Amino acid sequence: MAAILACACFLLAGTTHAQILRGAWVDASEKAIEQHRKTDVKVIVLDTDDRALQGATVRLIQQRHDFILGVSLPADRLPPKGLKDLPVYRCLNAIALDRLTDWSFPPADSELTPRRVASAWQNAVKPIEVAFGRVVSADPARNSDKTALLKPVDLRDAVLARIEQAVGFEPHADHFDLYADLIYQDLIERKLGEGMLHRMFEQARAKRPDATFALRVRDTISLQRGRDLARVVRRLEVRQVPFDRITIEQRFTGQAQPLALKRLLDEQVAPLPVPVILSEIEVGGKTDVAAALYMETLLRLAFAQPNIDGIYFAGLEQDGLIEDNAALITADGEPTAPGSALDQMFHAYWRSDESVTSDERGNADARVFTGWYTIEVTLPSGGVITTKAYVPKAERAKLIVLQQTKAEQ
Repeated sequence: MAAILACACFLLAGTTHAQILRGAWVDASEKAIEQHRKTDVKVIVLDTDDRALQGATVRLIQQRHDFILGVSLPADRLPPKGLKDLPVYRCLNAIALDRLTDWSFPPADSELTPRRVASAWQNAVKPIEVAFGRVVSADPARNSDKTALLKPVDLRDAVLARIEQAVGFEPHADHFDLYADLIYQDLIERKLGEGMLHRMFEQARAKRPDATFALRVRDTISLQRGRDLARVVRRLEVRQVPFDRITIEQRFTGQAQPLALKRLLDEQVAPLPVPVILSEIEVGGKTDVAAALYMETLLRLAFAQPNIDGIYFAGLEQDGLIEDNAALITADGEPTAPGSALDQMFHAYWRSDESVTSDERGNADARVFTGWYTIEVTLPSGGVITTKAYVPKAERAKLIVLQQTKAEQ
């Protein structure tokens, strides 16, 4: 902990919004977040005669981010009631099914089947993305027990059947880590040839053209393994393997230095040719305070890195996690120190709730975080117009035209 404070030169400061770190790297992250995670919105307010309406109060209330914040679901637990209003849970806009979708699914007659658990959480979270998890691994040990012993023809058939099973899983997933653990393992290439990778991705996309299909690697945010990842990605690019994303599993502890991590993200993640998802993330430390500090550090650096599309945490509670103090909630459902840091940053500090007044041209301009919004316009007459809008990242301002009707007069 002392090393972090000394090397990064930051202080912990309490504010009404969030736990905030200080230092030059924090200032740089704020500028990057402003640039990459926000966009301009122009709301034009008109009266019933198509004339600009001056003096209307326009409020933009963010409901959820389009930056993915998800968690791997517990295999044996249904979601709590009132989930959307609970700290930590209310930040979630995605779910991962990793614990429910191993190569061999649990028996269909078990009380909590994968489909029942997935459906319950999907209905509660209403996620913008459902991640299936690992489909086929280059490491035989992470597939079914018999994978390593199969003859090539049987392995081919097993792999293609597994892909069909995965992309046909109900309820539908949106993101699949189609080929995983390929940095130091090569099961498919060695036994079936690299052309099989292209075939795997094309078969999956033929059945689910609306989904994204990724390569998945472990612990590559490091000096040596980052170079290995870059080498593998270049090789697969040359072979024209059509992957959409790269998923990186990673564990973090409070002993890492923010400046060193920032350098690794800038040098190894930013140059990758496709967006990156951080998955199975554990943020821990020797104490809960250390874990909270590093949680904010990781969130800041990931949110400031434009090539990172989101984060999936490895779990909610400490049971099943490896790193100390990595839980987001306690067994009683209360937020832990790192869970509170996550909730404060994304539910309060990095969340837009802007009020602006329309000018003589009826224009109300704001700069907000990208995502989903409720827009409320209070007219000078006292009438109210309410609508919903999705505000994506774009070079030009998002234009929203709202016109007074007789109902709002």
